[in-house]
Amino acid sequence: MRAAGDVPRSAAGRRKPARSVAVLAAAALAGVLVGVCARSTSGIPAAPAAPAGPASASHPAALSPPPGAGRGCPAAPVAFSAPAGSLTGIQFVSAARGWAVGQDVILATADGGRHWTVQRTGQLGLTSVDFISSRVGWAAGPGTLLATTDGGAHWAALPEPCPPVSSVHFISAEAGFAVAGGNLGSLAPNIPQLGGVVLATSDGGRRWQRLPAPADAQTVCFSGPRDGWLGAGGRLYRSSDGGRSWAQVTAGAESSSAAPPGSLVAGSALMIVQCAGQGSAWALDVPPGASMDKEPHVGYHAGPAGAVPVFAEPYFTYPGLRVLADSPGAYAGPFSAISPSAAAFIDWDPGSSAQMAAPWNLVTGSGAVLTPEGSVGGLTDPVAASFISPRLGWVAGSVTSDDGYRQRWRIVFTGDGGRTWQIQYASPGSMPVQARSGLAGSHRQANEPGDCCLPEWGRSSRAGSTPAAMRN
Repeated sequence: MRAAGDVPRSAAGRRKPARSVAVLAAAALAGVLVGVCARSTSGIPAAPAAPAGPASASHPAALSPPPGAGRGCPAAPVAFSAPAGSLTGIQFVSAARGWAVGQDVILATADGGRHWTVQRTGQLGLTSVDFISSRVGWAAGPGTLLATTDGGAHWAALPEPCPPVSSVHFISAEAGFAVAGGNLGSLAPNIPQLGGVVLATSDGGRRWQRLPAPADAQTVCFSGPRDGWLGAGGRLYRSSDGGRSWAQVTAGAESSSAAPPGSLVAGSALMIVQCAGQGSAWALDVPPGASMDKEPHVGYHAGPAGAVPVFAEPYFTYPGLRVLADSPGAYAGPFSAISPSAAAFIDWDPGSSAQMAAPWNLVTGSGAVLTPEGSVGGLTDPVAASFISPRLGWVAGSVTSDDGYRQRWRIVFTGDGGRTWQIQYASPGSMPVQARSGLAGSHRQANEPGDCCLPEWGRSSRAGSTPAAMRN
C-alpha cells in the first residue's frame, strides 16, 4: 500500500510511494523466484533460485516451463502495431504530476495537465507507464523497458529481460513484477492473450527471474510484498505469500456467444486486474465472442473474501455467474482503480453518437453502488484512464473525424466527477484511422462534430447513484 497522500495507479491503473516495503519485498522475492532469465546482464550474479512453493490446495497453479529453458531466449512478443502518434498509457500520482506514453512519445505534466512536456520521442513502442512516486518510474512496451529516477527528465534503457516484458508493476524502487512473453494479439496493446509468464525483480528491473504462476499470465499487480493479484487465462488469482502460490478466485466468465473454433480469439479470454490496496483489487473479465456490435465483459471487485461481479454487458448471458448491473456500454474499455472501495470503468459504444461514445460508471461501496456518469467528453475511442479520486480523472484516447478516415489523439480531464470534460492535450496533427481492436472489436467510423478542439464538453444528463440491481 502506498503512503498517505499517494493514490492507486491506473492501466494505468491501474494502478503511490510505500518506501518501507523495499527490503521486505526484496527478501520475499528472493525466496520465490524460479529460473534466471537468459538475458541477465553479464557479470552480475543472479539471485539464487528457490524451489517453488506449493500452490493452493483448492486451486493449484498450473506452471508453464521456464523461459528459454535449454533453447535460449524466446523472441519478442507478437504485438499488435499501434498507429503512429497513439497514446496507450497514462498515470497520475497526484493532482499535479502525471505521465502519458505511446507509440512514439513520453509526455509529462507538473500542473495537472494544463501543460504537457515531451520528455522523449522516437520509435518507442510503449504501452504502459508505472510510477511509484513523483520521481521514480518505468515505461514499458513489447521488448522495451525504460526507467527514470528524476521524474522523466532522463530515461535510461534497462537490459532486455527474457522473455521481453509487456507491462510492469513496481511496489518500491527495487521490487517489481512483470508479465512477459506470449502473443499480444489484437485485443489489448500490452496484454498477451496466450503464453504470458510472470517475472519479478529485486533490483529495479536490471535483472528478472521467473515466478511460479498459472499458465497464460495476462496482468499482475501487488499492493505489498505479499499481497498480489494475477489475471491469467481469463481467470483471477490471488497470492498472499509474495507469489509463491496462487489461489484461483474466479472460474472465468463464459458468454452465450462463441468465437469460431481454432481462431486465436476462441478461448482467449482476458482478465485485467488493478490493485487498490488493503488486499483488494478491481478486475475486468473479457470472454471471447463479440456479437451484434457488442462484446461480453464482466467487472469485478475482489478482496480477501473473494470476487464479486459488479456489472456485465446485458446482451449476453453468463452461465453459472450471478451478474449485477449492466455494463457502462457495449464494448470493454479502460478502467482505473481509485481506492479499495471505488473505481471508474469506461466502455466504448460503437452504436452511439460521438457525444456518448465513451460511457462510464463510477463504482463505489466496493461494488455495491454504480453511478452512470454519462460519457467521457472529447473522445470517441478511450484507451487508458487514471483517476486519483471520484472527481479527478484523466482519459487518453482518440477522436475520429466526420468522414471516419482521420483521427487525433487526446488527453481529456474532469475535475468535477465527469460533469464537464476539458481537452488538455491534442496530437500535433490528425492521422489516418487504423483498424482498432483494443478491448473492443473493430474500429468504428464515428461521427464527431468537426475535427476541432472544443475547450469543454458538457453532459446531457447525469443519473443518480443507485444500488446495483440483481438480474439473472
